[in-house]
Amino acid sequence: MKLCKGQYKYLLTIDGLSRNLKIVRSVDIANDLSVSRSSVSRTLKCMARLELIEPDYSSSVVLTGLGRDCVKRLSVSFNMVNKFFSEILKLDQHEAYEQSIQFIADFPEDTVDRLTEITEHTLKRRMIKRNKKII
Repeated sequence: MKLCKGQYKYLLTIDGLSRNLKIVRSVDIANDLSVSRSSVSRTLKCMARLELIEPDYSSSVVLTGLGRDCVKRLSVSFNMVNKFFSEILKLDQHEAYEQSIQFIADFPEDTVDRLTEITEHTLKRRMIKRNKKII
């Protein structure tokens, strides 16, 4: 499922908050993303229509099975694409995060997969070179 940049951010945020909080509320999301509560409300309504979160999100925001599956796939891609922007291109943490989300939202899945492969290969080569220098 291809989502927009904001929806990817919300999925990652909800997932991250749910690891640390018993109940994820819309105000928690608003604070974490530095957006208004009305913006969170609009996005959550859309995400509920897409069946990514449970429809009754007024008291707590809970990912559905589909939402959890999307987060799992997104996390794998995001982590590697984020490494590309932060470790290879040397962007600061915030800019790497923003560019990673934008890249995943704008490019087809096979392009994201290819960048993931290239990043893994490049980082492995760097590690091998570092290990050879140590020996």
